[in-house]
Amino acid sequence: MTDYMAQMLNELMGPQRNSLPGEGGAIDFDHPDVCRDFLVGFCLAEAFRNTKNDLGFCPYPIHDEALKKRYQESHRYGRLGYEEKYLERLNRMHNEVRRKIEKNEARLVHTRADTHVSSEVYDKKKKDLIERREMIGRKIEGLMEEAEIEGQQGNVAAAQTAVQKADELTKEREDLRKQEEDLELERQRAITMEEQLTAGNKQMQVCQVCGCFMLTNDAQSRIDDHLSGKLHIAYTRIKEQIDLMNKAKEEKKLQMEKERGRDKDDKRRDDRRDDRDKERERDRDRKERQGRR
Repeated sequence: MTDYMAQMLNELMGPQRNSLPGEGGAIDFDHPDVCRDFLVGFCLAEAFRNTKNDLGFCPYPIHDEALKKRYQESHRYGRLGYEEKYLERLNRMHNEVRRKIEKNEARLVHTRADTHVSSEVYDKKKKDLIERREMIGRKIEGLMEEAEIEGQQGNVAAAQTAVQKADELTKEREDLRKQEEDLELERQRAITMEEQLTAGNKQMQVCQVCGCFMLTNDAQSRIDDHLSGKLHIAYTRIKEQIDLMNKAKEEKKLQMEKERGRDKDDKRRDDRRDDRDKERERDRDRKERQGRR
């Protein structure tokens, strides 16, 4: 709790909140308490604060727009490795949510398939259990009749054997009855799931940004609530930031290729000029030699 309160105060008042006047000193963007993610784009810990994917407090308490501007205008911008590490974290979180989306879509497909076949499977299993239980019941009746006849004839051992077999079959029949009860519970769960999936004739879908389940054709107000939710916005910002940084990398790569192309053109022009100078020098040498003759 102490660390929690300290972090809250740091974010509200800055890490130098306890310094006396004149003791603080200037903080630059490379200070160890400055959030590197914030300098490059936005702080991931702040983006997911108070969501179900909460990352906790950012370990770097300083998130200052002036420092961000100073960094991005500095000659050191893009040379400290901040961008590479940040993009790596962004890609990791983006890949995690993509796996979640694929997993939830597969879960939705399997659940729908299960609910479609549950009734047919239930009927088949139920029929099989009833037939087996009725067959065992007939065997028990036969054994009890056999035990009664053997007892009347004084064959005590044979009567006891028949009764023991009947007892064993009775336990087996009870086990089958228990299986019927479990099957009924399973069927009820499947029915409940199907009702949830088709509530109000609405099908579920998976949000392609944050991976949450949503109702297809839901009320616009509920859709707007989801789209404006902090979790959805956080993953939207991650994708946009990745696209922005990848575009910047590609533009930088193209610029470097153009510069290399210009350098090659300049070198070819210099080489041609050198060749012409050498040719003129050779011409002068030939003329001088001819003049001396």
